[in-house]
Amino acid sequence: MNSTVGKNIGVVAFSGGLDTSFLIPFSREKYSLDSIITCTVNTGGFDLQEQQKIAGRSKECGADEHFFIDAQEDFYNSVIKYLIFGNVSRDGYPLSVGSERIIQAQKVLEVCLKKDAQYFFHGSTGAGNDQYRFDTALNVLGQGKVKCVAPVRDFNFTREFSTNFLLEKGIQVPEKNSSYSYNVGLWGISIGGKETHSSTDLIPEEAWYSKPDLSQQELKLKLTFNRGEPAALESANGSSTGPVNTIKLLTKLGNSFSIGRKYHVGTSVPGKKGRLAYEAPAAEILYEAHRTLEKLVLTQSQIQLKQFISNEVGKMIHEAKSFDPSLEDLYAYLVSTQRRVTGTAEVTLRQGYIKSVTADSKYNLLAVKGALYGESSSIYTPAQAEGATRLHSIEQMIYKQLAD
Repeated sequence: MNSTVGKNIGVVAFSGGLDTSFLIPFSREKYSLDSIITCTVNTGGFDLQEQQKIAGRSKECGADEHFFIDAQEDFYNSVIKYLIFGNVSRDGYPLSVGSERIIQAQKVLEVCLKKDAQYFFHGSTGAGNDQYRFDTALNVLGQGKVKCVAPVRDFNFTREFSTNFLLEKGIQVPEKNSSYSYNVGLWGISIGGKETHSSTDLIPEEAWYSKPDLSQQELKLKLTFNRGEPAALESANGSSTGPVNTIKLLTKLGNSFSIGRKYHVGTSVPGKKGRLAYEAPAAEILYEAHRTLEKLVLTQSQIQLKQFISNEVGKMIHEAKSFDPSLEDLYAYLVSTQRRVTGTAEVTLRQGYIKSVTADSKYNLLAVKGALYGESSSIYTPAQAEGATRLHSIEQMIYKQLAD
């Protein structure tokens, strides 16, 4: 017999921060819960020490049970690999944070269904994009089986209210060690602070999450791609195999050279502008290497169509349309383009920038007989070239015969 039958159960998407800590006692009281469960989904941001800290915080705030789910491989297979296939960004930003949320919501929902929970709680406010990502995942995948609730948004609570509520319940609120907020994941880190609230200010050096190793002046990397996926990495400072391990090592190596430190101004789904600082060294290095390899093995038509497709993919992921069937169609196209993207790319890092990228492949179109660009060609004659250029000009010649 199921012991949870007839019980009022809620599951909190739990990070251990103020908002999700507040959700535990508030939701138990507000929604008359018999049991409250926390679930932390690791998409690359938590080491063992952080996992233990979050589990302890869950217990301290009064949760009855805590789940920790490692979803790094799922995150890569469901999202990141398609971002790499398309060199996908949102106006240059590689979707480091937004791309995680759907996977996190899916995993928490699985816990809800496993535990026969009636409620899924998340800590989104009404200001940004995450509310769309969590709610959409619950609406589409849950199909009404679990109610999605965001109390901070729904009651318009302030951080001051949440802090005071916890203190009144006898739950300590640790003082922040920094005036900056960080969202750390496999695909990058976002940073928020007072400077990112304006369009002109820059965060100080000490606010960046990673710390460069200025003793290193240059580092050469050799990346191997298999049908578009990063399969291996070799360098004097470490080697890896497999996509997730390669991304992690690239993050470490790129951080030591301050690669991928940038700012992004974007438009949220509600239409408001937002600005953040971010670090995405693995994305920056992989995109440069992958793009260089693609230029060797794809036709110009493939490259140009990919750019259009990739822009649409970035838009849909950013705007919480991950379950729209057209995204699956776009992914299928990106997979098709990668059938020849197999080979190596050599990347040289310098402090603050990527110095150079070269690539080679058995599908190298530059190495095919007659393909080399030069003063003459071995596969067509000068007369054929002259005739081709005249035919190319005909439409423009005809148009120019008439005065405006």
